[in-house]
Order: sequence, then structure tokens, then C-alpha cells
Amino acid sequence: MKKALNTILFFFIVSLCSAQLVYSLDDDAAYIARMEKEVAAAVTDSAKAYGYLKLSAMCRLIGDTVKIKDYLNRGIALSKPHSFTEAASWFYKAQTLYAGRNIPAIEACLLKGDSLLRSFAHKEAYRVRGYILHAYGTWQQIKGSEKDAMDVFVNRALPVAKQSGDAFLIGNMEKAIATVFMNADRRADAAAYLLRAINNIEQSTVDNPVRIETLVEVYVYAAENYVYMHKQDSAKPNLDKASRILSSKANSNLNLAYYCAEGIWFHKNKQYSEAVASFDKGIALGKAEPRAQYSVNRLKGVKYKSLFSKKDYTAALAVIHDLLKSPLVFTQDKKMYYKDLAETYAAAGNKAEAYKWADKYIVISDSLYQAKFQNDIIEFEKKYNNAENQKKISLLQAANEKAALVARNHKLLAWLLGGFSIFLLALAILGWLYYRNSRKLSEQQELSYQQQLKDISQQQQLKLAAALLQGEERERKRLAGDLHDGLGGMLAGVKINLSRLSPVAKEEAFTKELPVIINQLDRSVNELRRIARNMMPESLLNSGLEIALKEICESFTTDALKVDFQAYNIEKDIAQEMQVTIYRIVQELLANAVRHAAATAVLVQCSQNENTFYITVEDNGRGFSAEQINGGKGIGLTNVKNRVDYLKGTLEIESAPGAGTTINIEFHVS
Repeated sequence: MKKALNTILFFFIVSLCSAQLVYSLDDDAAYIARMEKEVAAAVTDSAKAYGYLKLSAMCRLIGDTVKIKDYLNRGIALSKPHSFTEAASWFYKAQTLYAGRNIPAIEACLLKGDSLLRSFAHKEAYRVRGYILHAYGTWQQIKGSEKDAMDVFVNRALPVAKQSGDAFLIGNMEKAIATVFMNADRRADAAAYLLRAINNIEQSTVDNPVRIETLVEVYVYAAENYVYMHKQDSAKPNLDKASRILSSKANSNLNLAYYCAEGIWFHKNKQYSEAVASFDKGIALGKAEPRAQYSVNRLKGVKYKSLFSKKDYTAALAVIHDLLKSPLVFTQDKKMYYKDLAETYAAAGNKAEAYKWADKYIVISDSLYQAKFQNDIIEFEKKYNNAENQKKISLLQAANEKAALVARNHKLLAWLLGGFSIFLLALAILGWLYYRNSRKLSEQQELSYQQQLKDISQQQQLKLAAALLQGEERERKRLAGDLHDGLGGMLAGVKINLSRLSPVAKEEAFTKELPVIINQLDRSVNELRRIARNMMPESLLNSGLEIALKEICESFTTDALKVDFQAYNIEKDIAQEMQVTIYRIVQELLANAVRHAAATAVLVQCSQNENTFYITVEDNGRGFSAEQINGGKGIGLTNVKNRVDYLKGTLEIESAPGAGTTINIEFHVS
């Protein structure tokens, strides 16, 4: 099993196996009691059946096995054949098997429930299917198949969760995908999914008995992930969020995960004493909970690393010796601990003990290798024996065939051999001719295919260049209109007023007209500055992209329109040309929201994750239909699409009449 699974996959195991630790923070018994009253008051059998099924799952939070089975049986008894509750009951049946870890039986129940629920198209059916596929993918992780787990989470579970519209479920799926990326040490990808998971779970409904526990878990995940990305400043806010939730729940077993993450943060910042103090808090809390032994062992393991780094070898040795006494230590763990003891004794100057534990490390390594070698020998022997048996069978068959051939008429055999030789020769000639023709045809097809690809690429380049030229021509027309209609009109007014002031005009005329002319010149200067700012914003050159985007959002804000701008991790080293393109995209999207959407509120989010830049613009305006999106006419999105295509990015539009519009853009920056 991968080393990273000790860090991440542990959380899934303890949540799926009722014989192990189940995280708790709130008064779950009170929630279950309220739910029992609601089920008792239900009018229809189907409502009672579904309520009992959900109660059977909720009772796992308090470990009441009697109620779990009782409520499950009640729900199944009230479920009508081929009904939604009858299909959903397979999911709740599977949960009763978690403690026994009969994985084939669990998977069979989960897949049966998913298959039956496909006949139902309402949101609750999608929600239950989402939880089924989430559980199925997690069991693939427990079996050690990260690839299969990722396939289930991304291609099956997440699309179903989005169909359900349940933000909490979607956040859980994104958290699960993030764990696979963390186990694969793809920290940046994990960070992106964790950020989405946090946003979704924070926005989910509060009437959920495990929402807060899950939120704390995701904060801890994000903190640890940022620490291993060497982004301690990003890790600390997530630790602080978890700490605020746990501050009034000192005895919650969720503190085991928090203290571990906090200690790792201190360790990475070389604050080893503070790290040890955090680990000790978690160990002390876990001693009172027999099912927390896995967590306690992990805390002791990271505590040893901090003690060793702080050169407190005596305490470090005591921790390792204590770990060796744990009943949950396997042979592979002992191998690692023996090596740690040898290194620690050597660092402490005790060469005799260092040699002793080094020798044990070598012995156990040899034993592990020998066990693997014996298994390999057994497998090789099986293959060898099978090969020998097949060889003997082949020899016997050949001998029989030879005897039969000798008994035949030699003259007939000669004719047959001659005819067969001629047939083989003709077949070889035909095969060679076919191969030669096929090869020529294949080469011609390949050349034709390459030429088609080249033509398509050239056409796309021409279309993109034409689109960019059209966008530039549009900018020129807008600039010409501003100069002619705005600044030109103002300057014409100044000219007319100045023409009235002839050299023979009276002093009273100068006194009356001159302030008017000065005021017109001031407005002309302001209009000129506005036009120049639209051509190239000064704040973009002087203050950077984030400030420029903030200012343009503020410029669109009026009493009738509120524009909310949010920025996350925007780097300052983005190329100037790309900053201008990003600025123009946001400017065009805001202009579209004002001109076409009649919105009263617009949310603009810009974020950066390493070399990937994200833009989201969401408004509450009138929206538009799918035909308008596909046609792209009359909604002012052509220029935006051209710029995104130029950046080789992706543009997604979600809108419906009367439901507002959400535009998501993603591309790489350098």
C-alpha cells in the first residue's frame, strides 16, 4: 500500500467501517430523535419507508446496532416492489455490511442499488446514486486500486452528484477526487479540487448532521496538502478555520486529525517543540478512544520525526519502542521502525544498539524478500509444470499424426504435398501483392489524412485571425464613435463659444462666456482620459492585473447594479500581453451583463492555480436560451470567445431565460 494512504485514505476507512472510528462533533442523538418524530408523523408508507432507511444510516453515528437493523427492516417492509424506496434500500443494506468488510457483498449491494435507481430521474434518486458511487469508489481505494477509484469518482459519481444539485454531495465528490491526487503526489490538482469542495460544502444546507465534521476534514486536508506544497501561508488559514470550529469541542475526536495537521505545519516550519506539543494533545485525546488506535499510531509516527529533527534522541527512541508494542503494527511497519531505531541510535552515538537494530532491519528485509522469492518460485514452478505437461501432450499428438501419415499411400501423399506446395506458393505471392498494395494505400491515406489535418489547422488559424481582426475593427469603431460623438462634440462646442468672443467683444461677454468654455474644456479632458483608459488602463501598467480588475468592477457599479469582485492567488509575473487580454475579457463580459442581461448583481471571480487561470462571471439577469448560446448572435460573446480561443482556453456558458447567466473560462498563463 502506498505511503500516502497512511495520511489520506485513513479518513475513508474510519468512516466506512463501523468497527472503527466515526468522527463526531454535534449532538447526533438529538438529531436522530427529531428525525424519528418526523418519520412517525409521516402520512404515506413511502415517506415512512424512506425515513426509516435514512434513520438506519443515521444510527451508525451513535453506534446503535439494534436500531440500525430495526429501522432497515421497517423501511424494507414498507417499500413497494419496483418503487424508489425499494431501489434505495440496497444502499442502506450495503452499509450494514461495512463492519464485516465483506467487500464482494458490499459491492454487489451498491451496484444493484445503482442499477435500479437509474429508472428514476428525480433529484433524490440522483442524490442516493451519488452516495452509492462515492462509497463504491472508496472501496476501490481500500482495495488498493486508485485508478479504478478515480474512474468512478470522475466519470460516474461526480456527474450524478451534479444532477442532484446537492452542494454537500458535490463537495464530497471533489474531496474524494482530491484524495486520489494527494495519494499520487499531484498536489496542485488536489488543491484545486479541495478549493471547490470547500466552497460547495460551505454553501450547502446546514440541516445536515455530518456537514460540520466533513467541513473540518476538508479544512484539514487542504492544510496538509498546502504544507506538502511548501505553501505554509496558504495552509494556515485552513487550520485556523478548523480550529475555530473545534474551539468549543475540545473532546471531539475530530481533534485527532486537526492536531496531526497542526503538528505537521509546525514541523515544516522547523518549530519542532510546538509540533511535539500538538502531537501529544492528539495522542492524549486518542488514548480514551479504543477505536482511535490507527490515528494514535500515526500521531506517534510524526511525533518521532519532530523529536529526531530536534535531536531529542532519547524521547524519539521511546516513541519508536512504544509503537513496536502496538497490536496494529505489521511486518512492513516493523521494517520501517527498525531502520528508524538504527538511525536514531547512531545519531545518539550508541553504536552497539545501532548495529543491533540495523541487523534486525536487514534480517526482516531478507525475510520479506525471501517470502516474496518463495512465492515467485511457487508461481514459476506452476508455470513450468504446466508448460511441461503441454509439451508432453504436443509430443504425443505429433507422434500419432506421424504414424497416421506413414500408413497412408506414399503416392497420394506426394500429390498432396505437391499440391499443397503450389497452394502455399500461390498464397505467398497473393499475400505479397496484397501487402504491397495495402502498404501503398496506407501511405496514400496517411498523406491524405496529414494534408486534411494541415488544411483544417490552416482554416482554424485563418478563422481565428479573421475573428481577431474583426474584434480589433470593432474596437476601432467604438474608439472612433467615442472620439466623434463624445470628444468631437465637446470640442465643437468649445469652438463655437470661442468664435463668439471676437476681439471687439465687450468685457462682460468675456466674463460670462469664459467660465463656460473652461468648463467645456475640463469635460473634454475628462472624456479624453476615459477614452485613453479604455484603450490601455493606467492601473494595469502601474498597479498590476488584480488592481486593474478591481477598478473596472468598481467603475461598473451603480445604484442599480452591484458588482462584487473576488480575487484568489493572482500572480504578478503574468506576461503583460496576457494581462491585457484578461482585462479585455472581463471588461467585455461586464459590458454584456450591463447591455443585455439587465442584471442588478454581478459576481466576478478571478483565481490562479500555478499556471492555470480561472475567470467566472455570474449575473442574476434575464439569461438566454440554448439556441442563443449556440448561435452566438446578439449577445455580445463573439469577441470574448475569440480572445479565449486565442489563449487556447475553454469557455463554458450556463444560462436559461429568467435564470441568470454563469460564464466559466479556463486557460494557461506563462
